[in-house]
Amino acid sequence: MTSHYLRCTTKGSFEDIFQLLSMEFGNVYAKKFGTMGESLKGIVFGEQYFFRVSNDAALLITLEEISIGETRLEIIACAAGKGLLGISYGAHATYVHNVEDFLRSQGFSVVPEKETSYFERKSMEQPNV
Repeated sequence: MTSHYLRCTTKGSFEDIFQLLSMEFGNVYAKKFGTMGESLKGIVFGEQYFFRVSNDAALLITLEEISIGETRLEIIACAAGKGLLGISYGAHATYVHNVEDFLRSQGFSVVPEKETSYFERKSMEQPNV
């Protein structure tokens, strides 16, 4: 299994972005946390079948309200590979970029901050200084 990671910031209200992403990509689970006046957070989880790997890919989106008009997203997609070598043929990267492209098509600006292909937990670990 391989994964792809993208952290980005969007200009727009948390509520609008969460609603759109929940409807478009949250076919498994979607939930908001917090109340008005607090920094809102959300999780959107989905899956989609990709013909190129003859399997489903999973997608996790976390949302965090940075300010009234700004939301930070972390998007992680995982795809199982096909064949002896377990090649995913980029299905995981495509799924992540589908989210980014969808937001742009809805009129939101998306500013990428960090992107990691073949993402794994140690990709995010910070060295002790």
